[in-house]
Amino acid sequence: MIAMSRKLLALGVVVCLSFPAVAQINNTVYFMHGVPQSNRVNPAHQPKGNFYLGIPGLSPLRVGLSSSSLAYKDVIYPHPYEDSLITFLHPQGSKEDFLKQLKPLNFVASDVGTSLFSMGFRTGAGFFTLDVSTRIDGNIYYPGDLARLVIEGAGDGEIHHLDGIGPDMTAFDEIAVGWSDEIIDNLTLGVRGKVLFGVGNLSNVRSDLTVTTSQEAWNIKSDMLFNASLPFADVTYNEEGMLEDIAIREELENPNFAHLQRYMMNTNNLGFGIDLGVNYRPIDQLQLSVSLLDVGYIQWKDEVHQVTYATEYDFEGLEVNPFDFSEDYTFGDHLDTTLSQMADSLSGFLEFTPGGVYSKRLNTKLYVGGSYNVTPKINFGLLSRTDFLNGKVAEQVTASANLTTGRFINLTLSYSYMNAYFKNIGAGISFHFGPLNLYLVSDNALNTLFWPHEARSANVWFGLNLTFGYKEKMDHPMVN
Repeated sequence: MIAMSRKLLALGVVVCLSFPAVAQINNTVYFMHGVPQSNRVNPAHQPKGNFYLGIPGLSPLRVGLSSSSLAYKDVIYPHPYEDSLITFLHPQGSKEDFLKQLKPLNFVASDVGTSLFSMGFRTGAGFFTLDVSTRIDGNIYYPGDLARLVIEGAGDGEIHHLDGIGPDMTAFDEIAVGWSDEIIDNLTLGVRGKVLFGVGNLSNVRSDLTVTTSQEAWNIKSDMLFNASLPFADVTYNEEGMLEDIAIREELENPNFAHLQRYMMNTNNLGFGIDLGVNYRPIDQLQLSVSLLDVGYIQWKDEVHQVTYATEYDFEGLEVNPFDFSEDYTFGDHLDTTLSQMADSLSGFLEFTPGGVYSKRLNTKLYVGGSYNVTPKINFGLLSRTDFLNGKVAEQVTASANLTTGRFINLTLSYSYMNAYFKNIGAGISFHFGPLNLYLVSDNALNTLFWPHEARSANVWFGLNLTFGYKEKMDHPMVN
């Protein structure tokens, strides 16, 4: 069982470290009319209604995936002479074009979330919100030299530094209480405090990996450390303190509400966060805004473990004797046996031990925007976004044109620069049918129609609310 667990863990680490695939909170929704939950992007935003109530699971439901470097067309594309598809590894493909897309350190990020409860209401003291959400944020980092080493190989005496490789994945639940109000003329302040409950985490603490090549052997030297909190799993160790088994807890195979509640609101993995927003209107047509989201951390205490991978291993290649092969023992069998032995050797250096309490910060985001009303129903917005990831800063810019016909329908068309890619054309639509509010927003909506093979990002927000007390005109300017 120990050997099997180590093999599975080694496989999991390899998959996490090498799978080439930042999703994010939607940018297009920032300036969009008719979306009550736009206050998730800027706590200073207020809807025009006095009250809204989100339908559980749908207000909003958000899904996104993004790659910092690679698109579908970089991996798979049409054959130059035949009616078929090939990869960059095909003789007619281009390995060099593939490698040119990679940066020294690349990342893939995902952001999946949904609201279990969402409500907002206006009082004489300002606009208040209450949200209960569940979120999964995942980032995987991989160096470009890793792909170059695998594809091109290496010459004698070369040293390849593959530092920074590793995952950063967090699942947590969030209870957030927000307030916003016009504190002085034309200046609206918003703040949202959040209590966080960690469901699970796997994060990279240290990642040093060096490969030195020669004609005799490849020397693989690693010093890697990961923290993990796995409240949903039973992890057992033997008398020597080494990993014996990992198994999903039986109560989660057929969970009831009490079981789910323990994992969803886990006070053993407690954290806190804050979102801040400011809207300022120097003239009637122009609004400037700044918001700072996810400033906070989670302290992980429940079922905490450390995963270390420290090794110095010489891979001496494959020894092949063609006279050893027969119908019963082919070259494929020989290759499988050799690689299996290599995997056993490498997995032997993987250690899973009890860990101590650790803290992990959230992926903070900074938005700076401005919007200008050319008419009472048409405005244009420009938004800058900065994501502060683990050792990486990602920049995005979004421009949008926004049309409102009043309460019934609101439309948005956006253009974004994301992940060094320019063709991100998004759109959004929001309807009101009586008290029912329905919206659908994406930063990449039109990419799926015109050039899906080029896209590096994809995200969508879907929401369904009940709204009451809508006002066409308000005493102080609000964007939504």
